[in-house]
Formats: sequence, structure tokens, C-alpha cells
Amino acid sequence: MKYTRIFLLPALLLASCDLLDIQPVNRMVPVSVADYESVLLGGYPRTEFFMRTELCTDNVYANLNASNAPAAVNEPWFVWAATHLLEGAEDTYWNQLYSSIYYANSVLDEFNGREPEEDKVLFETVRGEALALRAYCYFYLVNLYAETHEEGNLDKPGVPMPLSAEDVHQNTQDNTRVPVGKVWEQIDADLEAAARDLAGKPSRSAYRFDYVSLQALRARVFLFTRRYDEAIAAAQDVISARPLFDMNTMQEYIDAQGTRYAFAGNTGFIDRGYKDEVLFFVGGRANTNIFYYSTYTFKPDPALLDLCYRDPADSTRDYRRHIFDSFAPAGTELVQQGPTVYRMFATQEKYCYYVGLKLSEAYVTRAEALARRGSEQDRRDAVKDLNALLATRYKASSFTPLTVADLPGDRLLARVLEERRLELAFDAGLRWLDLRRLGKPAITHVYKSGSTYTLEQGDPRYVLQIPASEQENSPGIPLNPR
Repeated sequence: MKYTRIFLLPALLLASCDLLDIQPVNRMVPVSVADYESVLLGGYPRTEFFMRTELCTDNVYANLNASNAPAAVNEPWFVWAATHLLEGAEDTYWNQLYSSIYYANSVLDEFNGREPEEDKVLFETVRGEALALRAYCYFYLVNLYAETHEEGNLDKPGVPMPLSAEDVHQNTQDNTRVPVGKVWEQIDADLEAAARDLAGKPSRSAYRFDYVSLQALRARVFLFTRRYDEAIAAAQDVISARPLFDMNTMQEYIDAQGTRYAFAGNTGFIDRGYKDEVLFFVGGRANTNIFYYSTYTFKPDPALLDLCYRDPADSTRDYRRHIFDSFAPAGTELVQQGPTVYRMFATQEKYCYYVGLKLSEAYVTRAEALARRGSEQDRRDAVKDLNALLATRYKASSFTPLTVADLPGDRLLARVLEERRLELAFDAGLRWLDLRRLGKPAITHVYKSGSTYTLEQGDPRYVLQIPASEQENSPGIPLNPR
């Protein structure tokens, strides 16, 4: 397939953070499908667009004894300021997501309604990835800047939703917010079309969408929109694709390195075989994340560590403790460092992107959908999913499978949600998104001078404010309540 008309490959210049303040500065003439593949690859997010939302959650606390003060840019998130941005600061999350959508739309403008004249497999792969990427970005935008997917919210303002690159140039001012329900409908449509394109196609890299990572995203979307049958089916596709990583295989390495130092320095938890569970890496250099450094103020909440050590019979059986336990000795070091640290990633010598989608999410998604569906067989299957996951997270010598009798009534769903919180902590911004869909519970943070800040149940600050630059660009755009 060859196109003769000139196409402008944009260098995305987001000097102000208008919806899409994009100016094409480099001219090129994409001709082949491979050329458009290159265009699309430039659109995958390569800066993080979710990690600071962890500061808003119960997964993070402030160690007031830490010697390394937090950057000012992080403080509004932790105290749930009326706006999550410092005065005059750009909203890099809004920018990154709309930039990626522009790249995806640029490819789809060329591919939609056309039949490939060459390399049908690559044509469908690139088109499917573009659709998946657009859906992925709108999933985050509607979950960050709009109300949750619930019956009473579907007509409320969602987010601007350009569906072609031309929209960007026609509507760079006076953008409108498409209703919440319409955004979710578009996400569904894009994911369904992407599934048709990507089914049966080879996976090209963990930094690009393929059919398995797409199904993981679909399972997430179905769960968030309470379509439990569909969530179960999509999760099954993911679970069938590859095995979970058995953390028992790390024991020899841990013994050789010593518990305290096994995942410090140049080896992060993800540098072991656990990386094979990641279906999609995204969002830039995770080695520099704000929760890794031992003397930094913002740290994983000790509640995550408690979930790792909850078994009094064998408190060391959960290997996930190596992600969150500082293993600092008693005394001054423990006081300043605190009991927790985030050791998913290594120090800066090793380069690794953030976790966007991973295999274990499919297990906790399916378990939750089964528990919510609620038949006796569903409950047995949900416990089976929990056991399949825990058998790879607990020491084999001390793992006793759960039974339905161990988790009566509402306790089953509660245990599933506990495992989801622990298993997905700091992955893909999911804790903030989960708290939103799980009723927006009250959260309290203690910060400087012992001041207490509270996010009340159902608080409107569970929805991020539309960026100030977008308000200036589109003066009539509805703002989120405060």
C-alpha cells in the first residue's frame, strides 16, 4: 500500500498545555505501511502519566523523619489541593495522553476505510495498535479528569475527544467535553476493532500492544464498567497465554545476596524473572520514580507491608515483602528511612519502563468479577484464582491453599481486593482508579508539622481539575466541582 499525498509527521510541541497545542515542524512523506508504523511508535507514551496519583492514595504516607524533602511539585497531590498543579505549571499527564492520541489519530486517518495494498499483516497490526493506544489514553483521561462510570454520571462532562488529527487543528480552541458515557462507548468501539486487527498477529515487543495485552486492557475496562461476564472472558484469554512467575525461584538468589541487599542497588525486583509477567511497559524511566529512594519523604504505606506479613504462622512467606520492606536495622537508620521502600525497579544504572499491564492483573480481575457475580461455583472459581496467584507468591514450603470456607460471605471479595491492592500497588496508577470505582472512601494523610489532611468519602477532589491552560484555551469548558 502506498500513499502519494504529503503527510506531516509532528514533533509534539507542548509549550503551553492547551488540549493539543501541536505544531508540525518536520516534514516527511510516509509512503509504506512501515513508515506509518514508525509514526505510531513515536506516539507510545514515554513519560509517566500516572505515578503521582499514588500520592493521592492510601498506598503512600509521609515519613516526617526523612532527610530528603519532597519536590514542591509533588505536594499538591499528597494534600489533595484544589488543583494538582503548582501555579503556572503544565499538566504533563494531560499533555502526554493527548499527544499519544494525536499520533494514533494521524495513523488512523490514513488507514481507516482503506484496504491494504501491501503487507496485510503489518497494516492490520499498526491499525490495531493505533486503536488500542487511543483507547488506552482515553481510559486514563476519563478516569482522571471525569466522573466514574455509573448510571448517574454518564451524561456528565467527560473529556475532549478528538477522533482525527484534523480535529486537532480545527478545534485547538473552545474544546468541548464529551459526556462520560460517550467516552466509554468510544473506548469500547476502539478496543473491539483493535481485537479484530490484532487477533492472531505476532507480538512485536512488550513496549507495544499485542492481542494479549489488549485483552488485559479489555478485562480492565469491563471490570470498571461492571460487565463481569466479559471481564472474565477477556481475563481468561490473558491467563491462557502464559504462566505466572513463580517467586520461589528467587530464593537461591536472595540467599546468596542476603535479604537486605537482594533488591537494593543495581538489581530491582523486576530484574528477575518477574519481568516476564509484564505484558506492556509504558511511561518512561521507572528507575527514577519518587518512591524508590530510602531517605525520601513519600514512601509505601506500612499497610502494604502488613499485607505481606499477615500470616502469624510464617510471617516471611510472602515474597512480595521484598518489594516494600526497607529491611533497615533498628535505630537511626530505621527512623530516617522508615519501614518501607519501593524496590520494584533498580537504581538509575538500569533502565526500565513502568508497568502498564501485567499478567497477575488478569487473575485479580477475574477473581473480583467472579466474586461479584456470586454463584457458588463463581465463589469456588474466585478462590481458585487466588490460590493460583498465591502459590507463586508464597514460599512453597508454607503455602496452604485457601478454601471457600475460609472466606465466607463478603470476606471473599474483601480478600480479593486486598490481593489486588498488594499485587498492583504502584502499577499503572491503578490504586487511585480503583479507589474511585470502589466508592471513593475517605483517606487521611499526615504531613508537615503533623498537619492532617482528609479526602472525604465521595470528595469531588477524586476528579482532577481541568488544566488551567485548557481553561484559558477553552473559556467555556465546564470545570470539575470543588
